[in-house]
Parts: sequence; structure tokens; C-alpha cells
Amino acid sequence: MGFDESQVRAALFAWLEKESSRNAGIFTRKELETGFSVGGETIALVGPTGIWKPRQFETMPISITTVSDGPYDDSIGKDGLINYRYRGSDPHHRDNAGLRQAMLTKTPLVYFHSVRPGRYQAVCPIYIIEDHPESLSVVAEIKAAYFPDAVEETAAAVGETDLRRYVATQTRARLHQQAFRMMVLDAYGDNCTVCHIKHSELLDAAHIIPDGKPHGEPVVPNGLSLCKIHHAAFDTNILGINPDYIIHVRGDVLEEHDGPMLRHGLQELHDHKIILPRHKSDWPDRERLEMRHEEFRRAR
Repeated sequence: MGFDESQVRAALFAWLEKESSRNAGIFTRKELETGFSVGGETIALVGPTGIWKPRQFETMPISITTVSDGPYDDSIGKDGLINYRYRGSDPHHRDNAGLRQAMLTKTPLVYFHSVRPGRYQAVCPIYIIEDHPESLSVVAEIKAAYFPDAVEETAAAVGETDLRRYVATQTRARLHQQAFRMMVLDAYGDNCTVCHIKHSELLDAAHIIPDGKPHGEPVVPNGLSLCKIHHAAFDTNILGINPDYIIHVRGDVLEEHDGPMLRHGLQELHDHKIILPRHKSDWPDRERLEMRHEEFRRAR
């Protein structure tokens, strides 16, 4: 094909990292099917089957994919391992044989984990470390390189098993956060609920009740689609939203005089109603808003 498959995989990991800074780590199915270009070739990253080998590759796949509501129970376990089902029931099928060869050659793959139908988070690199024909499955490990900033310090303090568990915990948290963001932004039609801005790269999924606290579950009724400015204002109690979905701006901020951004970006929002999701089941939970608004009132 004119270039080494290992070089293609290395180029892919670099491409995924670069693109993740643009799209917050969420890729559409179309983006992955279109793929990326390297060495004059366009490499598709997913295809009709969950175990995907691009046409340019000889035997080993480039990725494995979990599809929402799909037929297979693929998950990242607490032990830091991914259990992934074979394609079909024939251990010798070429796709399953490709996974086995990837294990024998210690070849890195990408795991595309569905966080929403048609939307995927890339986890890489992963390595197949066990093959279980009797249960029609393989086991993959997420390498610590997935969290380069935190892993070096952690690796020095813990053993291999604990490090694997640490990486698994961090991976699940990242997938969890991305799924929450995707669901909240989808519910609000990629609008800031306060100022209506539509650029998704400027939007966050804000928790009404913070994650980790009672009632802080990552569900859409505990979420608000907020631009980064209004997310910060909400988190610091400069801006509040009451159970009737009315925006309040803190009293001292209303009295300030500091240019058009303050006036148009905050003060003029006071007593206006937020944009609500299309489906009533996704509307912000009134009880959670009341609890959060009580904190805002104490800050005034």
C-alpha cells in the first residue's frame, strides 16, 4: 500500500488527539466513516462491522466499536479491562483472527465507545491481551498513555494492577462526562439556555447540583446547556435560575457599571426566562433548581 501500517496507526493517534481539541473528544459516525488522510490514502476508521479493518490493511483491524443498543455487552470493567465479543460465533472468522493477530503482535487499536447513537468517544491506544474462543470474546487493556499528564506520577506510587484500575476509573469518568455533555447539548439544540449562542465549541453541560453531591446525577434534568461565560457565572453565583426558569443576576453585579459586556451579557438577562428543551422530560428539575437557587440567594 506504499506505507507501513504501524505508521498509519501512529498518525491516527495523533489525528485523534488533535481533533479531540476541536470537538471535545466526540466524533460523529460520518466523521469516522470518512476517516483521515495519510500518505495520500484516506483511511476509514469504522465500517459496517464492529471489528473494522480498512481496505488498505492486510489482516489486523484498526478499531473496535461499541454501538448503542447493539447486540453485544461490551464494557470497561472495574479491573480496567474491556471485554469485547467476537463477530458472530466462528472463532476463525477473519475479523476474530485479526484480533488474535493484534494480540500476538502487540498491535495498538482504537476503541470507539458510543456515548449517544451516532456519536463516539475514542479510547486509545488499547491492546488485546487475552483471547477466549470458548466465550467468543477477547480482553483488551487501555494503556496508561491515554492519560499522559497524570499517569507518570501515579505509576510511581502504585503497582501495575492499581495503575490499570486508575486508568479505568479515569476512562469511565471521561466517557461519562462526554455522554452527559452530548445529551444535555442535544436536549437544548446546541443553544446556551441563557444567551442563545449556538456554537457548540463554546458550550458546556453544567450540573445544577454538582457531580458527587446528593441529587447530582448526570441526567439531563440536572443539566443546563450554558456558554462558558454563563457557566462560570452560574457556578460562582453571579447568575441564578429559579424553579420557574427565571434568570436572576446577583444584586451587586446589577449595580455595577463596567461596559457593554457586563450590561448585555449579564445585567439585561435579569428576570428573563431561559430557553427550555423541546421535550418536557428534559426540562431542568424544579426541585434541583430550588436547592441550587437557595445557594444563589445566600450569596447575594
